[in-house]
Amino acid sequence: MRLRWPPAPLGLGTPLNLALASPETRPLLRRSAGLVLAAGVLLPVLMLGLDGLLFAGASLERVRELGSRPAGWIVLVVVYSGVGEELVYRLGISTLVAWAAHRLLGRQRPPARPAAQWIGIAVAAWLFGLAHVGNLPDVAHPVARAVTINGVAGLALGWLYWWRGLEAAVLTHMLAIAVLYLGVPALLGPG
Repeated sequence: MRLRWPPAPLGLGTPLNLALASPETRPLLRRSAGLVLAAGVLLPVLMLGLDGLLFAGASLERVRELGSRPAGWIVLVVVYSGVGEELVYRLGISTLVAWAAHRLLGRQRPPARPAAQWIGIAVAAWLFGLAHVGNLPDVAHPVARAVTINGVAGLALGWLYWWRGLEAAVLTHMLAIAVLYLGVPALLGPG
């Protein structure tokens, strides 16, 4: 039995949406290196900018405090976040929701694929944001802050997952967390 997940009509169609698993999609990941690098650096800047604009910069002190932790701890967070959260939110939730939406929309309208993918991305991004509410529970509007700030990252990572592969989403997520917890405190000083 051959594993075909996600279902071929939805995305890359390789096992687990891995771009490296198929000779046809391997070049896509190589061509995505610049995009992964740019997104990994710009996402934390965008997230902190939105936080400053909409929520008085509540996240910056936490980022600086976490940046003062031992390097081994930060590396563990980078790897866990990049791999674990992408497996749960993109490969698991986004794909499952997109598959269900594709099944429902496929009967309604012929180009169901993009709509199903974006529904999967949006639901996973929203849940991804909700999962981060506990990071700053004592700030004003913790749910709105987490869903907005982390939801933006979830949308970008979801797009990368569906159009560049799971590896691109994982690498971008890892780089963004490294920039957030190593780069930002290095520039601004620890908290």
